[in-house]
Amino acid sequence: MTFTDMLMLLVVMFVLFLSFSEINSDSFKQNAGAISEAFNQVPSSSILPGYASVVDLSRSNINLERLGSQAGMNTIEENEKKTIDFAERKYEDDDLKEKEAYIKDYQREHRQEKLTFIKKQIDQKLKNDANEEKIKLIKKNINKKLKNDVNKGKLEIIERNKQVILRFPERVTFQSGSADLNENIKLVINRVRNIVKDSPELQKLVVTGHTDNVPIYNEFFSSNWELSAARAVSVVHSLLATSQIDEKLVMAVGSADTEPIMPNTNSVNRAANRRVEIKLEF
Repeated sequence: MTFTDMLMLLVVMFVLFLSFSEINSDSFKQNAGAISEAFNQVPSSSILPGYASVVDLSRSNINLERLGSQAGMNTIEENEKKTIDFAERKYEDDDLKEKEAYIKDYQREHRQEKLTFIKKQIDQKLKNDANEEKIKLIKKNINKKLKNDVNKGKLEIIERNKQVILRFPERVTFQSGSADLNENIKLVINRVRNIVKDSPELQKLVVTGHTDNVPIYNEFFSSNWELSAARAVSVVHSLLATSQIDEKLVMAVGSADTEPIMPNTNSVNRAANRRVEIKLEF
């Protein structure tokens, strides 16, 4: 074989290699024998003992259904699927971590809110207990300072939870059909004023006038509403006479005969219903 023949064979070989860049199984099978013969090799011969230099495509992992540009697409799709699966797993892992972090934050905030709530409850209970003790002392002080007036029948003291009601009967406070305070009751109201001004826990002071169900009509009042309201106002004026009580805490109310404490069936009961009450709310 001359040098020119050798060059020609090499050129033919490279041309065939180029044509194999897009694998065609039929073409490959047809040319495999020619290539083998060109190099003086039979198709079934082995480069190494026990290994064939050319393997039948049916025995390889080459997909015969995909030819030319489709060759190797299975591997690409598998790689893409692996990439997607990995990304999904990573997303799920990150999402799980985020959820766990959120749950931990929620639990921590919930515990903190619960502790804050419990602390507020404890503080409120301590405050309520302290207020109750103060109210007890105030009630005790009221009873002590007004004991003589109670014994003389000038007023009655009624305790209700955080309230103290001072009930004044009509016979000691006003003349029948009048809203002018008797002079002797003004001294009692002065003592009440001194008690109130020394009670910073006081939240409200309500003065309410009450009558019986007998209609009234005179030159001053045309109804029991006017009479009861006027009597309440007279007591308020007396309480505020020295500016020792905050006016914002005081209220005057006329109830006429709407809140009787006894049935208006006889003169004794009607006399009991004609009254003025000073309600102290703490």
